[in-house]
Amino acid sequence: MSKGRVWNKGKRNGGGGPAAGTGYKEKLEASMQAKGKTVEIIDQKNPINQVQRMNRENWVERPVRVNREQPKK
Repeated sequence: MSKGRVWNKGKRNGGGGPAAGTGYKEKLEASMQAKGKTVEIIDQKNPINQVQRMNRENWVERPVRVNREQPKK
């Protein structure tokens, strides 16, 4: 069997994913517009809707646990 000729191409084998316009969000948006309902527009400039790196400057480090040796009996 030559490379690229498998029936079960996955996400990492060059499957490519679903065709454009066939995803859940696209279908939902199309059905909402067909019903006459408005589609919610998300403001990306709002910091609540953004994904940013975590600020690690103010983290508190946990002290190292000390393993006390038990006295031998």
